[in-house]
Amino acid sequence: MQLVYKVQQRLRLVRLLLLHPQIIRTILAVRRKHLTYLRIEDLCDLVDLVLSYERRGTPGIMLETGCAAGGSAITLASAKNPQRSLFVYDVFGMIPPPSSKDGVDVHERYQKILDGQSHGISGTMYYGYQSDLYAQVQQRFADFGYPVTDHHVHLVKGLYEDTLVIDQPVLLAHIDCDWYDSVMTCLQAIEPYLVIGGTLVIDDYYNWSGCKLAVDDYFANKQMSYTFLKRGRLHITKRSAQAIRS
Repeated sequence: MQLVYKVQQRLRLVRLLLLHPQIIRTILAVRRKHLTYLRIEDLCDLVDLVLSYERRGTPGIMLETGCAAGGSAITLASAKNPQRSLFVYDVFGMIPPPSSKDGVDVHERYQKILDGQSHGISGTMYYGYQSDLYAQVQQRFADFGYPVTDHHVHLVKGLYEDTLVIDQPVLLAHIDCDWYDSVMTCLQAIEPYLVIGGTLVIDDYYNWSGCKLAVDDYFANKQMSYTFLKRGRLHITKRSAQAIRS
């Protein structure tokens, strides 16, 4: 199975390279510049979702909550229609503390961050220690050829409970915010607006206990309405009423 998966991944890369060379160049560049923790195959998963929605012309905005250095958000921008809005929410600074609903793994990780002992990708400076991260991320969009104004990208700075106000249909949300309270806040704000066929990509479901618990708690009574697909990240797709009945 592992061999089959690797072959499938390589074939997908070849297909994307042939059909969308600029997107592949963006994926490779954000990895080379250490702008995302996501693997190439995880970024390709996001791109495949975006391209499939664009082919069908499915309406709705796209969201990312927790952008770190900006690599995955830039990748999303590279694949979407420039006229489709992409909202990127982050504190653009030090990650907020976890709560009692997060496990020991999370609290140990947060203490390491507070102690200044966290390292970024491949030994670079951890993004949470960098000054004026908002301006850096904004400039990176421009450097990659996707200036935020021209590509309808909206960088929203602040805590999710203060800034995450959704008032229109959501097609895709990449939720990458680690701890229980942050993930739960995002789910409560976003999920009611998710369109049929829309997808929530949960970045840390398999990495941090608080994230997993928040997702499990939120969807405990919603299992029939969604398809849960284990890829590099957890993909949760909203089912139609017809699909639920069948």
